[in-house]
Amino acid sequence: MRYISVMEYDSSEPMSLYADALAALARIAERQQLSPVRRPWKVRRFLAERLALAWIDDTALDSDAFRVDGRGTISGGAFDLTHWHRAVGAPITLEALMNDAPAVLDWLGVEDGPASGIDWHTRSLRRSDILPRVADWQSQAKNLSSPPPLLYGARLAMMWRSRTPIGKGDAVAGFLIGDRHGPGRLSCSFGGLAALGMQLNGDAWKIADQAGFDRMWLRAIVTGAQSHLDLELRLRNYATRASAVIAARRRTGRLPDVITMAMANPYVTSRQIADRLGLTSAGAIKLLAIATEAGLLIERSGQGSYRNYAIPLAAHLPRASPKTLFDEMASQSFWDDE
Repeated sequence: MRYISVMEYDSSEPMSLYADALAALARIAERQQLSPVRRPWKVRRFLAERLALAWIDDTALDSDAFRVDGRGTISGGAFDLTHWHRAVGAPITLEALMNDAPAVLDWLGVEDGPASGIDWHTRSLRRSDILPRVADWQSQAKNLSSPPPLLYGARLAMMWRSRTPIGKGDAVAGFLIGDRHGPGRLSCSFGGLAALGMQLNGDAWKIADQAGFDRMWLRAIVTGAQSHLDLELRLRNYATRASAVIAARRRTGRLPDVITMAMANPYVTSRQIADRLGLTSAGAIKLLAIATEAGLLIERSGQGSYRNYAIPLAAHLPRASPKTLFDEMASQSFWDDE
């Protein structure tokens, strides 16, 4: 399929929104390569998009359900009922997405339901019944006109949701597929960037016609990308402040490790820190107390060893200097790219 350029496309389309979306995605791609806080930023972007996809699926989910290990691997969400969350951050080629129905179902995690055909949501179709429906969607998708990639993703998402090939969770599946054809092809999304923007904008996407959905989709990409970029800036400013506090101390001990860990987790506890850093419970509690007194962590709830802490991320802070002490800390931490 040949994608025509933005300038060739019909002038009635929201070209300014398209240009804004491309510019925002380009900034994300740049920060992914250059940001000194790219590793904790990556984790937090993943969680934000995962929660937004749960919102699209009308499922309750909280970031506190997830944990991040020393290698940046995210686990948890054992009770996450969001459909097809296996596909979030998982790779699939565009060729397979458009031509290989079994690969699409494998990517989404569609499996045959229990013998009763009943799960938490609705009665399930058998995978063998879903495959021809997906193949039919792929065939119809090839007959679409060839708009620029970001708009093509919007068309694919809406077509999937309207045809409901799986019979459940098709809204979130459509968003995952459309996102893969848009921000995902630029490696700027885990599958939920458009979903995040829709959530933040509060658009009535469920009742929109195609033209309205196109505009909402592009606006959602811009909003979602700007949210990620704002988060990266706040993380950098936090790292700058943390670096100054740590540099002013005569003894830093494992405090830098605690801060690095806290930056990538929704919250931390003394038990988590003790286990991760090989400290005693008393040592972990002392480090958390030092960080809290310095304003680097805020206590959220709990008592004793069950207290949990999070980093404060102010909405607006002055821009960080290009290089800080945290850059050197990060160069020896588990946030380094492998």
